[in-house]
Amino acid sequence: MKPLLKVVRKGVYSSLQDNGRFGYRRFGIPTAGPMDPLSFQLGNKIAENVGENAALEIFYGGMTFQSVATHEYVLVGANMNATVNGRGINPWKTFVLKEGDLLKLKFSSDGAIAYLIPIGGFKGREILNSQSNYLKANIGSPITEGMILYGENFPLNKYRKGLYSKWIPSFSNEKAVRVVVSHHIHHFMEQDIERFFSSTYQLSTGDRMGYYLQGPPIQTKRKVDLLSEPTMFGTIQVPSNGQPIVLMADAQTVGGYPTIGKIVEEDLWKVAQLRIGECISFRKETFDGKAIND
Repeated sequence: MKPLLKVVRKGVYSSLQDNGRFGYRRFGIPTAGPMDPLSFQLGNKIAENVGENAALEIFYGGMTFQSVATHEYVLVGANMNATVNGRGINPWKTFVLKEGDLLKLKFSSDGAIAYLIPIGGFKGREILNSQSNYLKANIGSPITEGMILYGENFPLNKYRKGLYSKWIPSFSNEKAVRVVVSHHIHHFMEQDIERFFSSTYQLSTGDRMGYYLQGPPIQTKRKVDLLSEPTMFGTIQVPSNGQPIVLMADAQTVGGYPTIGKIVEEDLWKVAQLRIGECISFRKETFDGKAIND
């Protein structure tokens, strides 16, 4: 392995994530992996990384790194207004850090999460066949100031590579996502189901485990006593206060709250990129991928 970056300032929150940890949910261990799978996958395509490559997932920015070796990177996802030695760099396009260079990620102006991806990916200790951090269970290491991040010894490419602007995801302030309704749907009041799919909800708080929304409350017809059952990234739970919770990449593997639906996989990145105070709305989706017209 090759030392790449020294963490000078750790920022709001960051963690190493690869594609995730598969085959262990039956033991209560979440998959983890990227919160915004689209940006993560596109970034690795730009870097021409194949297989299990770890990126540094960064919430809101505020990080500073010092390069300890010459290497090539790409920065994707939310715009962190990044600079190298005080000069701006273009996201969604590869760039080179030379030894001693200072990479600063300011605070995001649109979207919440960015991915810093070196050519060849970051390399660290694998636990249960993955480098993905799941810090609630002490799986992986927290990003701390003074920490050294490692990668592979890859040569620089002759030309810089990037993504055409028309393919770059837009992190607009208000998002609509598709939802397949849950088998619990019959537990909810009809008028509340209609209200849920026609209203806007605001992100009040959240982390890699779940995003908490505020909006018109959703009530069940009567008190529901459910056995715990499997959940997954994108499951929308409704606790007794009627305010939805969207389970995210580090969510628990089972839950006992009634669920109103599951966000389709292709739209998960839109939820992940919500900033506190931004809004989201939901649209019914059938199993064959065609929207339901109410």
